[in-house]
Formats: sequence, structure tokens, C-alpha cells
Amino acid sequence: MIILMRSKVLSVLAVGAAVLLNPISVFAQDDVRNIGSIAPSASGLTGINPSTTSLGDLIRNALVIIYILAAVAVLAMLVFGAFQWITSGGDKEAVQKARSRITAALVGMGILALALFITVLMGQILNINVLNLPTLPTLGNP
Repeated sequence: MIILMRSKVLSVLAVGAAVLLNPISVFAQDDVRNIGSIAPSASGLTGINPSTTSLGDLIRNALVIIYILAAVAVLAMLVFGAFQWITSGGDKEAVQKARSRITAALVGMGILALALFITVLMGQILNINVLNLPTLPTLGNP
């Protein structure tokens, strides 16, 4: 039983390493968002120049970073819950733990989507493009 579980763990790790280490072609383009200007400092390191970076840019960048980190955390919880389920070996308590972790991750994903929706909705109500998303054409403004 231990050897079978050990081989499952090793196979999951091998597949994960193969996926992560596989070179992937990326077709990138320039980022059109305004992230503020970067000013050199006396130490040679760069920082944000407060005279050309607005508070809105800082809030927008902070929100984007928070949403990205939350999405990565949800993905990690889903993967970890699935890994727990696979390696549970039929133990009902371990399966229940994995199931509750996956359920919590899905609830977190729903809360994250709802928070993003509310942020964009409030931005549209206040006529502020909070996350610098491209605007969709409407019937009155094609």
C-alpha cells in the first residue's frame, strides 16, 4: 500500500515537473496600460516617481496584484485538494478533508469573481475604469 502511494506521489511530481519545465511559445505584446513612470534613485534602484504617478494608478496596480495573488492562491488550493484526494488511498477522513479543501477553494473563487464584478460595477457606476479594462461597445456608443 505504501509503495503504491509512493509511486502515485512520484508520478504526480514527475508530471508536474514535466509540465512546468516544458518550454512554451509566448506571443506577447506591449502592455498598453499606464503603470506610472519609474524614476531612478541615488542608489541606482528604481522606484515610483510620485510627481508623475497618480493615486489612481497605485490603487489600480494594487487591485490587479491582489486579484492575481488571490487567483493563484485559489488555484494552489484546488491543486493541493486534488492531490490530497488522489493520495488519500480510500481513507474516508482524508477524502473528506480533500473535499472540504476543494469546496473552500471553489467558494473562494466565487467570492473572488464576485469581488471583481463589484469592483468593475462600481467603477462603471462612478465612471472610473478601475482596473483599466478595455471598454465594451454599447448600442449608444459603438
